[in-house]
Amino acid sequence: MKLSQVTDNGLYKVLKMNEREKSITRLMDMGLLPGESIRIRHEAPLGDPISIEFRDSHVSLRLKDADQLEVESIHD
Repeated sequence: MKLSQVTDNGLYKVLKMNEREKSITRLMDMGLLPGESIRIRHEAPLGDPISIEFRDSHVSLRLKDADQLEVESIHD
């Protein structure tokens, strides 16, 4: 599923990323790569943006950018 479709604040594993998007290459420069675990921390009242956490970073993503990440749920 795409990160933009996630409905809970769980833990997810990144499967694929659209590397052609400039915003996604910035995330990759920060260390977010396929195989990395991310946690959804907060969603804005209207759903855009969402806040994610990976490693020691907290990042807000627009849904347009979250749509470029393919993830799968990791059960805690």
